[in-house]
Amino acid sequence: MEVQEETINLNSKKVSELLRAGADVNAAGGQYGSAIQAAGYLGRDAILETLFNYDVDYNSTNAGSRNPDGQTALSLAAESGHNLIVRQLLARDGIKADLADNNGRTPLSWAAGSSDGWSVIEEFLKRSDVDAESKDGDGRTPFSWAAGNGRVRVVDLLLKRPDIDPNTSDTNGRTPLSWAAGNGHHEVVNLLLKREDVTCDRADVDGRTPLSWAAEAGKGLVVDKLLGKSEVNPDREDKEGKTPLSWAAEKGNKDVVYILLFHADVNHSSTFPGSVPPLWRAAMNGHDGVVEVLLAAENININHKNKGGTTLLSWAAASGRDKVVKLLMAKEGLTPDSPDRSGRTALSWAAETGRGAIVEILLKRSDVNPNSVDHSGCTPLLWAAMNGHSAVVELLLAKGVNPDSTDNSGRTPLLWALINGHNDVSRSLIRKDTTTLHSLVQDGDRALTELLLATGYDVNRCDPGGTTALRLAIRRKDREMVELLLENGAVTRGVMANEWLDVYGRKQTDIIQLLEGANGQKHVSFIERSTLANTPAFSMDEKRLVVFPIDWQRPDELILDEMRNTGINEFRVFYAKVNNHATRVSVLLWFPDGNDPFPQQEYFNMPRWPSTCIAWTILSPSNPHIRPWQSVDYYSMLPNGWIPDDGIDFFQQIVLHLEERWISRLVQLRSEGKNPDLMRQLAQDAQKWTELRSILQDHTDTAQKFIVEYSQRYNANRFPKDLQNTVDEFKAKISHRLDQLDQTIRDLLQFEFAWASINESRVSTRLGHNVMLFTYVSIFYLPLAFCAAIWAIPNIADSDTRNPFIITSVIVGFITLLISFNLENITTLGWRLYEGWRTTVVKDMQFVDDDLWRERGNRLESINNPSSSLPSEWWLVGYWFWRLGAKVRSLDYRRK
Repeated sequence: MEVQEETINLNSKKVSELLRAGADVNAAGGQYGSAIQAAGYLGRDAILETLFNYDVDYNSTNAGSRNPDGQTALSLAAESGHNLIVRQLLARDGIKADLADNNGRTPLSWAAGSSDGWSVIEEFLKRSDVDAESKDGDGRTPFSWAAGNGRVRVVDLLLKRPDIDPNTSDTNGRTPLSWAAGNGHHEVVNLLLKREDVTCDRADVDGRTPLSWAAEAGKGLVVDKLLGKSEVNPDREDKEGKTPLSWAAEKGNKDVVYILLFHADVNHSSTFPGSVPPLWRAAMNGHDGVVEVLLAAENININHKNKGGTTLLSWAAASGRDKVVKLLMAKEGLTPDSPDRSGRTALSWAAETGRGAIVEILLKRSDVNPNSVDHSGCTPLLWAAMNGHSAVVELLLAKGVNPDSTDNSGRTPLLWALINGHNDVSRSLIRKDTTTLHSLVQDGDRALTELLLATGYDVNRCDPGGTTALRLAIRRKDREMVELLLENGAVTRGVMANEWLDVYGRKQTDIIQLLEGANGQKHVSFIERSTLANTPAFSMDEKRLVVFPIDWQRPDELILDEMRNTGINEFRVFYAKVNNHATRVSVLLWFPDGNDPFPQQEYFNMPRWPSTCIAWTILSPSNPHIRPWQSVDYYSMLPNGWIPDDGIDFFQQIVLHLEERWISRLVQLRSEGKNPDLMRQLAQDAQKWTELRSILQDHTDTAQKFIVEYSQRYNANRFPKDLQNTVDEFKAKISHRLDQLDQTIRDLLQFEFAWASINESRVSTRLGHNVMLFTYVSIFYLPLAFCAAIWAIPNIADSDTRNPFIITSVIVGFITLLISFNLENITTLGWRLYEGWRTTVVKDMQFVDDDLWRERGNRLESINNPSSSLPSEWWLVGYWFWRLGAKVRSLDYRRK
């Protein structure tokens, strides 16, 4: 080991001393395996001569840390280009010039691949014990190494030998040309291509050709040389489906891509089934410049899809490759919204991965659908919300996408953002969403509903159908959800009293109490009538509505003493002072009433409607001239179940209820108008009709008076335009309906008169016709009868002859008169009997066992008019007698 170390250190004196002292010249180990191997590798020619004097092993194949394959000193010298050492070793007897190392490479192989080994190649080739075509463990020959390493002189030297095969393949099937081309040694390639026996397009075991290797390595000169050979296929695919263009694109060899694209035989989009086209390879490996070059080529397929049906645009969008997306979007013929096998588009992928810049680019295209839905039901907005990309969510919302889209599980973008804790996204979506709260209410998910409302979601937002979440919860009779929504300030307007009773499972006779706090929170409770008096008084900080059953007869809690004398069909307003700071306003409505003062006029009567009362308390403000009084406590018999905004709103409710009662009354009158007896009754009862119009005027005056008084006294002279409009519309609508009903009655009376005139005319015509017939009979019948009585009857003076004649004459005369006055009816009856008889006979003729009669029956059947002369109806009589004769003959035959 010491000898090797001193050899490495180039200390020839020390080497000599060690050897003289008996050191082992062939000691194995160290960096190179032995001293002589170190001298060979490092070119220590002087020390080598010293080693020769001490019985050194020239052919030592010891392995070392820097000589792992166990190369001999000759191989190491040849590899390192120490030609003097090589000659020194070759000159020694016993040298094994062709001894291979552990990888099978010989000294010639190492020399052929060495940059400086060409000068000793001839020394090796002269020896008979050196195989010029020896193959190493990889199947490579010295010629292959020389070509692959670009040793032009060595290649030229070896090509002159007849025993050198220029097409020899290694274990991978690669030829010397393949190695030279792959390593870009264009001079070696030129030498090889000049030979006719060199195969230019041979593929290796992976299907790769020299052109493929050159394209991958970006060796433009070699690629150009190879393309000049007609036998080279520029579009040949290897076993991975890659063409030379694919390799060049994948490695980003822009110049080679140019060369290949402008070669006529290159398919720009050539792909092996399931493989990736060149354009994809360039993009996926980040070679934007190559992408730009490829997109500039003609006939490039920019809409190609991979196994998953994904386009390059979708991949680039998902990967955040902004420049590739821009290049693709600028190309004509692009289908930017093409879905993959899962139904997802480029916008969908960009939204999921949060590529805001790409989303913005895509949204500028009119042929990109921002609401596209994939097979899982997800839209781009849903993917962005699910993954918390607030910037993308804002872009999509600004584009006007549907914020209420749902996936196959029924979840909206807002719900996904809420579940995944993306608060920024939730805040953006809350402004637009209209269905998430309704979806949670529909599912009865109280926990998520509470979480959603805590983020600031508007509890009163309506869905596209105009339904609030509270209305939906009431419809589902979900009491817990109703209470949660009320606690969060849900508006109760539109909820009817019977709905509260239904949700809470209460009886129709229960009293409803609805409280609203200063923060908008509401609470529904129910009061027994027996405990109503003990109900706590209202608080200044809250509003209260107490709803009584509509069928109660004027509850004491609502009726003032002066209200008890209110008459039927009246609409009255009363004011009562509670204390110095509060006033009670009460309104009583009793219309229509079922007790009619004229019992015989049954068509004006209808079932009794109960009187309806409302009352509320108003509190005086500090300055009533500037601020209106505050309405705080409401009592109602209306069917409405929500707290009014104020007293004006409460009064408007009863005006609308009054309108409903009027319409119901008029509808009842109109429906009764189908009875003709009503026409005469209404025509006679002008007083009642006038009374209806008078009641309407009284109701309208009461409402108008309330508007003026209440505005002046309690509303700081603020005129309620909405209430005024409601009153005006009420009067106009009911007046119009009264006018319509009045006109309908007139039309019906006129129609009845016309119908009666037509019937009387028909009766008169029929009577005149009968009288005429009677006259004709009288003219001819009576003289004949008289003459017969005088001259034709013998012994007319005899009572036995006269009396029977008189009786017979009277009977005959009565029968004659009866026939005369009913001749039309008798004729019609006779004709019908004949038609029935004829139909029966014709059908019998059609099925008789006689061809002649059957033919006549078919002819008679085709004649719709029995009075026709062809064929004669007398055939029916003849057939009847024929059938009668046949029947008689049949009976006679049976008897015999």
